[in-house]
Amino acid sequence: MQSRSKGWHKKLGVWALFIWTLCVPMYVQSQTNVSNNINVQLYFVNIPQANAAQALNLLAKQTEALLIFPYDIAESRTAKAVSGNYSIKEALDLLLNDSGLIAEISDRGVIRVSIENNVEISNKKRNNVKTQKTILATLFAALFTTTSTVNAEESDAKEETVEKIEVTGSRLTRSTFDAPSPTTTVDAETIQMTGALNINDLLSSMPQFSQGFDSTTGNYSFGNSGLNAPNLRDLGVTRTLNLVNGKRPTPMTTDDNIMITDIGVIPSELIERVEIMTGGGSAVYGSDAIAGVVNFILKKDYEGTSFRTQAGTTEAGGGETQSFTLTHGFNFDDKRGNISGSVDFFNQEALPYSERPGAANHTRYIKNPEDTGPDDGIFDNIIGHDLGYAYWSSDNRTLPILDYNTGNYYQVDEQGNTVLSTPADQVDAGWITKDGSGYDPHSYNLAVSPYKRMNAYAQLNYEFDDISLSADVMFSKSESEDKVDPAYSSAWTQLSYLEWYGIDVPQSVSDQFGANDWLFIQPTFYTAGARGHSTDRTFFATSLTLEGSINHNWSWDVYVSTGLTKSDLEVTNYVRTDRYDANSFSAIGECQDTGTCPAYNPFGPASQDFLDYILSDSSAETNVKNHSFAANISGELFELPAGYVQVTAGVDFRYESLDYQPAALWNSGNLDGTLKSPVDDKSRNIQEIYGEILVPLVSDVAFVKNLEIEGAVRSASYSTESSSFISSKLGLNWAINDSVRFRSTYSKATRAPQLGELFNGETIGFENLIDPCDIEQITGGPADGRREINCRALGIEDGWQSNLVGATGQVRSGGNPDLKEEEATTFSAGFVFQPTFIENLRVSVDYYDIDLTDMIVNFGASTMLSNCVDSETIDNDFCGLVSREADGHVNYVYDTAINADRAVRKGYDVEVSYLYEMGSAGSLNVNLMGTRQLEKSYSQYNYLTEELEEYDYLGLFASPEIKADLLLTYRLNDLSARWTTKFTEGGDHTDDVSEELYEKLEVEDSIVHNLWVGYDINSSLNVYAGVNNVADKTWLDHPWTAWGPQNYSLLGRSYYAGLNYNF
Repeated sequence: MQSRSKGWHKKLGVWALFIWTLCVPMYVQSQTNVSNNINVQLYFVNIPQANAAQALNLLAKQTEALLIFPYDIAESRTAKAVSGNYSIKEALDLLLNDSGLIAEISDRGVIRVSIENNVEISNKKRNNVKTQKTILATLFAALFTTTSTVNAEESDAKEETVEKIEVTGSRLTRSTFDAPSPTTTVDAETIQMTGALNINDLLSSMPQFSQGFDSTTGNYSFGNSGLNAPNLRDLGVTRTLNLVNGKRPTPMTTDDNIMITDIGVIPSELIERVEIMTGGGSAVYGSDAIAGVVNFILKKDYEGTSFRTQAGTTEAGGGETQSFTLTHGFNFDDKRGNISGSVDFFNQEALPYSERPGAANHTRYIKNPEDTGPDDGIFDNIIGHDLGYAYWSSDNRTLPILDYNTGNYYQVDEQGNTVLSTPADQVDAGWITKDGSGYDPHSYNLAVSPYKRMNAYAQLNYEFDDISLSADVMFSKSESEDKVDPAYSSAWTQLSYLEWYGIDVPQSVSDQFGANDWLFIQPTFYTAGARGHSTDRTFFATSLTLEGSINHNWSWDVYVSTGLTKSDLEVTNYVRTDRYDANSFSAIGECQDTGTCPAYNPFGPASQDFLDYILSDSSAETNVKNHSFAANISGELFELPAGYVQVTAGVDFRYESLDYQPAALWNSGNLDGTLKSPVDDKSRNIQEIYGEILVPLVSDVAFVKNLEIEGAVRSASYSTESSSFISSKLGLNWAINDSVRFRSTYSKATRAPQLGELFNGETIGFENLIDPCDIEQITGGPADGRREINCRALGIEDGWQSNLVGATGQVRSGGNPDLKEEEATTFSAGFVFQPTFIENLRVSVDYYDIDLTDMIVNFGASTMLSNCVDSETIDNDFCGLVSREADGHVNYVYDTAINADRAVRKGYDVEVSYLYEMGSAGSLNVNLMGTRQLEKSYSQYNYLTEELEEYDYLGLFASPEIKADLLLTYRLNDLSARWTTKFTEGGDHTDDVSEELYEKLEVEDSIVHNLWVGYDINSSLNVYAGVNNVADKTWLDHPWTAWGPQNYSLLGRSYYAGLNYNF
């Protein structure tokens, strides 16, 4: 492997220099005599009229002040609007005027908000009073909520119950947001400042994430366009658990019936924050939380009406977006209840590859005609541009013909003339044109798929005397589509064969070729338009939660939900193999019985009658149902010298079902030779029980401000499996003092096989396969020559050429009911540094190690073929999965899922946040987030050697050692601006090869700059605009980036603008 480690030391040094140069002026500033007195220093605040809890949260966020207030009481009071430059004391006085609340400031700068005139609170009500602490330090893509303890003398609310906060990664409630598992938080303002109308567009570009499902997913897959699912640590979307308010939403399905959470259904305007936890979370949340958890927290008790709209476009055209959101909420019954709802519409228009010259297959590696051989110092393969396809038909290009003898491509036009279109010396790999001739490979294909989505959400919250009730309903409707090249057929033939089939060969063709010359022709039914697929998805879910308390220090909750998703997939313009014979290029089937078969001559365009007969549409419907019930209880078990031992326990019962019904035509195997089999309402019940404990060990001694451990265990039983499995977690949280805290977590996580993986019916598709018995492959394999011996035992003769050469092979696949769960051990350890001598600085470093075993993978059809003949004899399981005809040609290969492989991810995350106050000149927030990968390996099980063969992709393209984001946020009065720089390290696209094998073996780094500017016209109206990819980078000059992979966008520079209006 050609390591790029020579560069990371330099880049790490740059990081260190950046942090050093950042910290020095911060320290100097901290030693100056700049007054930060709460009663004197001015801050610009802009807070609309809202309930007092929301207003105080905004004040804490805009001033970095520490506030303690009774949440439930504040939520029931109305705060006035405040906008302008004020001290914190002045802003509080204005906010709380006539609210019945009063603010008091301690000598240490802690602000306590309480009821004016010391109104007495009943004991029953006191148990439900919530006190919320908020310290906000804005961080890239995350505003870090940090911990700061309050001394007893400051917290004179001796009889009030401090709110217990639930942090993602644990169901334990605690008085702070500090937990052993590293968690990053992205708040609503950060989401808006990216201009992202789809939350997955933001997540997928963050350093922790890799390519998942997004607007670029689709093309040749059936039905994946329009799905949105994040992929933490590049372990796959099925190993990232997505939650809404800590609960599992009903999943959608991919085109192979794998269930994933489509986060596009989440109402973006009601997202209060997104919490991202790295590492195993199965002990807390159950299956799938291997790479981590992404928890979408929605706003509660929204009051007022707001409207937001945004539109965007690209400078080069295509991919335009529009959205609008209407949100409304109100209190009732003396503010004990609240009803709120949101309607959101989003539209994304298509971007064809053809609108980005050089994109995708326009740029590929081709053979270098100047190459003279190995070690000549000349690249073997160079980058070709403006490439085309030699064998596709199009307007005025009725039929390309490849002459086997010369390698030249000819063309028959609509007038019947035969002309040389591409000489052999301008053809690469037998089909790529280098001289600008040929068919545009992306006349139809889309870089960005069109997508429309409508979300609606409503929630009810009500506080009874002893119980609180929350209910919600979520609905989403989306439409997406994709398209690829028109339908076609192809064959090696001779003019004598065509004449025998009764095809009228144009005279110009007969003049050019001999009757027995071998010709390759591929008539394309281009007048019918593109093949396409469109998917309509419907999502519906509703839930009810009841919460209450027992005595003074125990609480309980019960949750019940039900949901369903429906996906309707339609495919269009595919050839019916029961109505068309590719050898004779003629209509067959039922029309032969009636003598009504429409005529077709491949040397001319097809008639509409012929197209209507041989081309068909088909469809498939998928339904997923999900019901769940959960009950939890938590509280303080007993008191130790360092604090109370806290426990939480609960049960979780879930039901899920999958029903997949392809149309009869697709199920028959006659739709372009593909077959989809039904999954008839397969279902299972899942029963889980869990417990979690937090034990405070030591507090307030030398070098230990607080030391606590926590543990969790969950037992799960699936009705589709023969045994239960257990997940566990152990965490350590050690605060040395107010400035330094260490944290660590070790866990065992699991992913249960999904219903689709277990019970998918047989499907038929086609792939590029390698036959090990082909004349070019038979001498390979094990050194003892067993491959050739076994191929001969299969009846393969000397000099035999496989039917798979230059053609795709049939692959059949289906579910495997014998699959078991995947298992992972995950470990994280790190520290948080928040020095008291440098205000507004926070630094965290966290190491992670994820070791996943028994991965559910498909062997791969080519591997099945080689294992069959590379084993000691052909009496093995692999040969039983390969079907060959009597002459040795491969009929099909059966490929299925198994538990076999292993993946490891190691690295560390670095996050730095600093707020620089500049007085009347405003404030500057500097945020840095980066990931340094140390290992990204994949181990494949070799059934011949019975060993795992490991390969580490670290440092190669798409497996960067370093990814980082830098955000600079500036605020001055009514103006806000943010500059974002996103860095993704490049790398060699192929490993262990000669330096002269490829031109530009190394893909360059990606550096993208984005700008957002917002302005508050008044307390109700905010306008904003942004430019993404300010430098207009596209990376279309390299074959590996010309497709626009993650963080190498081919959109180019784009613009957007929007407004928020509150009334």
